[in-house]
Amino acid sequence: MNRRIVKFFALGGILAYGMAALVVILSARLGVLPVQADVTPSRIEATLLGSALRASVVRHAPNENNPVSPSEEHLIAGAQLYRQMCSRCHGASSDSENLYGRSFYPPAPRLLLSRPSYTDSQMFWLIKHGIRNTAMPAWGSLLSDDDIWKVVTFIQKADLLTDSASR
Repeated sequence: MNRRIVKFFALGGILAYGMAALVVILSARLGVLPVQADVTPSRIEATLLGSALRASVVRHAPNENNPVSPSEEHLIAGAQLYRQMCSRCHGASSDSENLYGRSFYPPAPRLLLSRPSYTDSQMFWLIKHGIRNTAMPAWGSLLSDDDIWKVVTFIQKADLLTDSASR
């Protein structure tokens, strides 16, 4: 292919990306982008933010095995911690509503309704470090690593506990 044509297409690609970036920056600087939490985000926004979150977690979370076994003792301890620290936003059970958590942007997932798609080590990292610009705090300063692993074990294996054991 002619070098001139290749340069032309490369320059066109660079200009197209540059214009797109300029539009985003100007939209942000001029206050055009919605920031209120009570407006449903566009599909593009939800997709981009979800992709950015997943990519960041995959990049930063260490790939390690969960040191806490899913014994009944650990599951009960994890359930108690979950009820104290997590249930207000993520729901107390698979049947309960999480009205408080639904009011956030993005809404807090109902962790006991469907198992999260993150690995144990990724869940540990998310709980320990939180998620910026959401209501998810960094629990690492309030809970020990062992307690965080117990919560992760409970979330991932909650279906192994009987209803009476989780109360």
